[in-house]
Amino acid sequence: MTIRTMNAGARHLVLALWPLTLGVLAAAQDPAKFELHGAVALNCTLSATATAKAGTLNIQAGEKNTLVGIVTENCNSGNGYTVEISSGNAGRLVSAPGIQPKAYDAHYDNGSGTIAKEITAERDAPSFNRQSHLTVDFSGDAQAITGEYADTVNLVIKAK
Repeated sequence: MTIRTMNAGARHLVLALWPLTLGVLAAAQDPAKFELHGAVALNCTLSATATAKAGTLNIQAGEKNTLVGIVTENCNSGNGYTVEISSGNAGRLVSAPGIQPKAYDAHYDNGSGTIAKEITAERDAPSFNRQSHLTVDFSGDAQAITGEYADTVNLVIKAK
């Protein structure tokens, strides 16, 4: 086995280069960095499609649990959202002046309240392409007066 020794000049050179080597190693261990960011905007929308039956309600015979609308809900709010359903005529199908309006009840998915005031459906999480149904009920009126009976149902979606 052979042991080599360095001469004094070589030892000084190695010792002189040692701090530079540590600096290069330290620089290699501390890389440059940058941060990435992104954002998602709040987006809550409703689309409503009236069924054929919505335009042919039988005022004289009445309707029971009749599907009149299909609503598609989309809302990306992490806290959920609310759908509010109201009636332009306070839950009444209205005809010409002097003709008795026809009161009706409406039901929307798991909503609470009445169409005469407002139905509210609470959602506790985001939903995408959630389909909900609007149905109506009313008793018939065999003595209803000739005419068109109508109401406008309003739907609003609000993020929580």
